[in-house]
Amino acid sequence: MTETPTPYGNPPQSDFESQYKRILEAVECRTQTQLAAVLGVKQSSISDAKRRKSVPSEWLMKLFEKRRVNPEWIRSGLG
Repeated sequence: MTETPTPYGNPPQSDFESQYKRILEAVECRTQTQLAAVLGVKQSSISDAKRRKSVPSEWLMKLFEKRRVNPEWIRSGLG
């Protein structure tokens, strides 16, 4: 499967930090506590995900259900 090129040749950003920044942008949060409230999880769950450098799939589903955020955009920056 090939990825669709992005404008100006910038590669898709699928690393954890990029995904996390897109999540914060989508829900307009600045802190882990604010994000935890939006996702309906404990703040420690946010810390755990950051430590593991992995966005749980459940977060993607909640973001889609609550805010209609495209999970593909969170994962890759595309879509």
